[in-house]
Amino acid sequence: MPSPLYEDAKSWGHTKDMTTIRWRGQGLDVRPEKVIKSRKDGDWRKTRLTADNLADTLVFDLRNLQAPEPGRVTFAIFLSFDASVRPDHQKWNEGTKLWDSTLKARMRVKLALDCELTARLDDKGELLPDAVIRLRATKADLKYDNLVVEHAAGLGGAAAKLMGDAVHRLVNEFKPSLERDLLTKADAAIVKAADTKEIRVKLGDLLVRKGRKEKP
Repeated sequence: MPSPLYEDAKSWGHTKDMTTIRWRGQGLDVRPEKVIKSRKDGDWRKTRLTADNLADTLVFDLRNLQAPEPGRVTFAIFLSFDASVRPDHQKWNEGTKLWDSTLKARMRVKLALDCELTARLDDKGELLPDAVIRLRATKADLKYDNLVVEHAAGLGGAAAKLMGDAVHRLVNEFKPSLERDLLTKADAAIVKAADTKEIRVKLGDLLVRKGRKEKP
């Protein structure tokens, strides 16, 4: 699995070119000179999701293997593992930091995937046809539980946990659609990422390679 599992830093690192005046020379030869400097500016956000102990916490289950028709196999995959998430948020104004907030939490991620494997032969008039294979996820259902905030806004330990629990509870009470919409977007992103392109295998080339290896 990739490390990190997910990272979004599209809005992290924005800068703004600032023009300042610098005086050069000495005595009567003093003259102004424009200097353009790049300074941090704007709303910086990034989110990083990692699975630090995947070897010990990963649960993988293959379910409902079926062949509804020739050349098509469907199955379900269930994944569960411990993960850490770290969202960072900073605000800058022409090189001056106005806001800096970091949160670190751990949780149990649960992902159910409906998958499909298709295979077909593509006859292009050659001696042997090509085998075309495609593996994709048709549906994703991402959930999590056991959310524990370990660090929030300079707080750690029990104070961070209490603050995280309070924020999570308020979000669920006053904006329940926020978490639901984020999970829905995550499901769509997983389905898109888990769709492989068609893999074309030339059977004629495989036979030629096999024949070369068998020659004495």
